[in-house]
Amino acid sequence: MSRRLRALLAVLLTAAFVAGGSSAAWALWSATGTTASSVTIGKTGASLSGTSDMTTTFSSSVTSMTKPITLTNSGSLAGTATTTVSVVSGSSTALAQAVSVVAWPVASTSACTASTSVGTGSVSGTWASLPSMTSKLAAGASAVWCTRSTPTSSAPASTTTNVNVNLTVTAGTWTSGIVQGGFYLNTSAATPAFTCTDHSGTYVEVAWPTSSRPKDTWYGAFVGPDASTMVGQKEQDYYGRFTLAPDQIPANIATSGPVTVTVKILDSAGNPTSTVVASGTITLFTQNNGKAVRCGA
Repeated sequence: MSRRLRALLAVLLTAAFVAGGSSAAWALWSATGTTASSVTIGKTGASLSGTSDMTTTFSSSVTSMTKPITLTNSGSLAGTATTTVSVVSGSSTALAQAVSVVAWPVASTSACTASTSVGTGSVSGTWASLPSMTSKLAAGASAVWCTRSTPTSSAPASTTTNVNVNLTVTAGTWTSGIVQGGFYLNTSAATPAFTCTDHSGTYVEVAWPTSSRPKDTWYGAFVGPDASTMVGQKEQDYYGRFTLAPDQIPANIATSGPVTVTVKILDSAGNPTSTVVASGTITLFTQNNGKAVRCGA
């Protein structure tokens, strides 16, 4: 059969199939169209854990908080995990601003403890504004960041702030949805102020507020960043006051300027307890070319 005859036969058969409504005609016409397909090459995803364990109430006995946060790339593409922080509307931004934070990557959650030293790659700020904890992660991989939070002296008493850590994972131009983990930071009631009496720069007399405790309860005066260095002699409620001279303040604590003094209850062995009964400030200065001390800042 010649080529022209075969072509003419094909046309006639096609016309017959179409006229008859045959499914073969549909198959023939479809074969001449174009087809398209899509392939899913991956997805982005993020998950965050550890924030719920960060809820803390700061007090005279809880002066800092060290906890790990785990950032996870839960997608199927390698990407970069980044974080931001935000204060939940209605809670205290002032407290979030008054809690300093340093965060650094660690090998595991168990490597983040109160005694762990700040490592390389750290970022620092406050819970109102903290630079991103950024980690490059393979698909399914995680990174642990150790966070250490410390309230400053400007932290308001009896206050609560609700903080969110927000995480995204980015792979090229693709970005996962934002995932959040929240926690609460609280401060205890304000410590009562002690009563301070000047004695011409030679010494000051510090008295704590009276209470219903037994009169034979022992007290100590403490200075230093963590109020751990005892100064002066321990005293009981019978006497109810300390006398502090300039030479009683260790040089490694201060040689001039304001010094915070914290009055704590002592246990039966003479060691400080976590109970703070009063706090206030004295100031070291020079008078007549000699060391002096006065009440207040």
